[in-house]
Amino acid sequence: MFFCEERKEKNGNAYQKLQEMIGLTQAKKVIDGAINYFKLQQEYKLRGIEFDRPAMHMCFTGSPGTAKTTVARLVAEILKDNGILSEGKCVEVGRSQLVGKFVGQTAPQVCDMFNEAKGSVLFIDEAYSLVEDKKGLYGTEAINTIVQEMENRREDSIVILAGYPEQMKELLEWNPGMKSRIAF
Repeated sequence: MFFCEERKEKNGNAYQKLQEMIGLTQAKKVIDGAINYFKLQQEYKLRGIEFDRPAMHMCFTGSPGTAKTTVARLVAEILKDNGILSEGKCVEVGRSQLVGKFVGQTAPQVCDMFNEAKGSVLFIDEAYSLVEDKKGLYGTEAINTIVQEMENRREDSIVILAGYPEQMKELLEWNPGMKSRIAF
């Protein structure tokens, strides 16, 4: 790596809390990889090599009680502590905060959630609940808008989608653009 010893360190109490959690070996590796990737980009920038920030969105899968929400909250703090996010909040939403009750309400609701998560993590719990039997309904509109906003706002927010493994696989296949935006 290009970093001096001082820059290799992961900053903050949230990182330490994550390290103290039992298990979660894969999650810890992914988060370390994300931090190292961002720090490498910062090093490139210092050396005059600039390029657009790639999407750094994540997908957490697991059974109930596997700390997906807890880890998402810690990730928001960790990314703030390491200079990757400016705010470091974890805005937690589910289907009811993303899907409107009437035609035309869904896309603005999704955009409102992204606005609230500016500089932070937008954590979409049970994201698979947006998948519906038929394309073209409210959940589909929410998914399409999320994919668009993931791309448009990749500079200032990170989306973490969470849910059960099989259902999340279906979500990622529902919209071809979704899978390509998930870096971790």
